Amino acid sequence: VAKDRTISTVDTEARHGHKSANRHFDGYKTHLSMDPESELIDEVAVTVANAPDAQAVTDLLAEHAEDTDKPEVIGDSAYGSAATRSELEDQGYPVTAKAAPVRNSTGGFTKEDFVIDLDAGAVTCPAGHTVPVHFGRSGEGNASFKGHCRHCPLKGQCTPSRRGRTISVHPQEALLRRARAEQKSPEWQARYKSTRPLVERKIAHFTRRPWGGRKARVRGIKRVTTDVLTRATALNWARLATLGLVFDDRGWSLS
Repeated sequence: VAKDRTISTVDTEARHGHKSANRHFDGYKTHLSMDPESELIDEVAVTVANAPDAQAVTDLLAEHAEDTDKPEVIGDSAYGSAATRSELEDQGYPVTAKAAPVRNSTGGFTKEDFVIDLDAGAVTCPAGHTVPVHFGRSGEGNASFKGHCRHCPLKGQCTPSRRGRTISVHPQEALLRRARAEQKSPEWQARYKSTRPLVERKIAHFTRRPWGGRKARVRGIKRVTTDVLTRATALNWARLATLGLVFDDRGWSLS
């Protein structure tokens, strides 16, 4: 559909959203941040359905904006893009989020099989050919191996294109390569895998039918946000009860 199309005459802020090419929904998105130790929801944010997930990260971290010791941000690949990662790291947040994997649709050599020398502005292919990177105004670059691919013995493992292989260099290529290298370490994987199930479980709790499920019960982003805050508060009270929260003569305490 047309970008940012108005889909309802009674709720003009609602938009079309897509989980994938085949899964779509209408309305809004709820974003949650939680403390993995206590499993309490720290903050919630609501955006229109077609907004990128990373758009809400500023609202989710608003209470930590003035902190000198910033908490670690652990999220899925929606928070692992170069732009989001760079913004968070510049603000002092350690980021543990998956960078998008590098793939080759033909099954041949991927971009990671090429040596990219950003200082020299050159790229070397698996066959040992080196070509310069031609950078654009926005910092993006391309390295074309057109002159070497025709007679290269490894062409069948690299590209079926008659024009040869071209490697794209992201404006923040160094940041992405560092992130992909880090996420291969056992320590990174253990940290990520120990936290992600907690987040998914909290989302499952949030979307249970007794709490409202995945349906907005009101219209307009402000009212939906109030509904989401109420739901998150109820979930936190339920979690605190599980942790042993009691009220006595001394007030509230965890038993």
